[in-house]
Amino acid sequence: MQTRALAQAPAANPCTPAPVTATLVPNTNRLGVIDLHFLGNAGGPVFYFECVGGRALPLGERFAPAGQGTTLWSATFWRCGRLTRQFAATTKLTDGQVLRGAGGVHTVSCARRFKLELPARGARGKLARVRIVDRWGTGEVRVQLCITAPRGKGRCSSVALRRTTAAVRHFRPTSRGRWKVELRVASTRVSGVVPVGVRGGAKQAAPPTVLATGDSTMQGIESFLADELGDTATVATDVRPGLGISKGDEFQPIAASQAVRLKPATTVVSIGANEGFSQTTPAGVEIACCDAPWVAEYARRVRTTMTTYRRQGRSRVFWLTIPAPKDARRVPVFQATNSAILQAAEGLAGVRVLRMDTLFSPNGWRETMSYRGRTVRVREKDGIHLNVLGTQIAARAVAAAMRQR
Repeated sequence: MQTRALAQAPAANPCTPAPVTATLVPNTNRLGVIDLHFLGNAGGPVFYFECVGGRALPLGERFAPAGQGTTLWSATFWRCGRLTRQFAATTKLTDGQVLRGAGGVHTVSCARRFKLELPARGARGKLARVRIVDRWGTGEVRVQLCITAPRGKGRCSSVALRRTTAAVRHFRPTSRGRWKVELRVASTRVSGVVPVGVRGGAKQAAPPTVLATGDSTMQGIESFLADELGDTATVATDVRPGLGISKGDEFQPIAASQAVRLKPATTVVSIGANEGFSQTTPAGVEIACCDAPWVAEYARRVRTTMTTYRRQGRSRVFWLTIPAPKDARRVPVFQATNSAILQAAEGLAGVRVLRMDTLFSPNGWRETMSYRGRTVRVREKDGIHLNVLGTQIAARAVAAAMRQR
């Protein structure tokens, strides 16, 4: 039994290499911000840090009741110049033991952060209004706004979005033609055209919605997937750490709500880190993990959710299996979960299972793998999740599968 933690941060630098004894999950569900979920059984204050160049930058603290996790909401913001982020969380027990969680996440690039709102047409000699919108809603960024006349050179000015998420600027077109308006920040370019005295272009249709959802095993994959798909899709994220299918069939009502609200053209699912609970069948029979009856009930629940996401054939579904865990005691649960996923998808049109287990752990747990001619580390120290590079590799595999279809 753990003792109550002291109300002071551990003295050691939490960002130096050290054993991971608790789970820390960075979450980018909410646009523009990173929430940190600490799942350790602390029973006292938890201290959160961002690790930058080996330095620990304090982000805040929260009290975690014994037996429960805690969350530091809005721990920090997404940034255009630093997409890969590393975090640590610690709590010190009265017996001197330090519980430490660590985890990284990749936030989406700024490619779709900004929106330019331009007039449908302009007039020579009259002011044209340009509105810059920060879709992330965080502000605190400086951008370059460039106006280029037809057959002319561009003129750029700096625009600061400090404590606001939108800014308005004007320019006065002096000649007929298409005036190009471009927003620049880091490597991102967002552009549009204001026609002056000429016809405007056809309005483009909105890209389809791709839903990336599941438990903490989806975290990071969805951000890289958004980068991989670029302007061809809008990626909507709904990641719920701790979610389970065997735990009261928690996922199905969430899936039903998502399908109605978002109407995704494609849904990508990764779930399975928090399974192994006893399940009750529709007939009222309780089944313990992890023999064939448990697999069959889990498969029934998964198939129901797959069918929900299919939306009567209007959508397609990509369901990811789970790479093997490091802890041998959890291997039977992960194997049963993957077997059930494969069983659930059999004969279901529009549903494809992507084998993350064979990609990352073809012969059981491994921390490294060969990728593009190099040996790279792809797993977090908690022995369950993929690290940042691992989630990037997974997202590339998902994007490739989507393009094949």
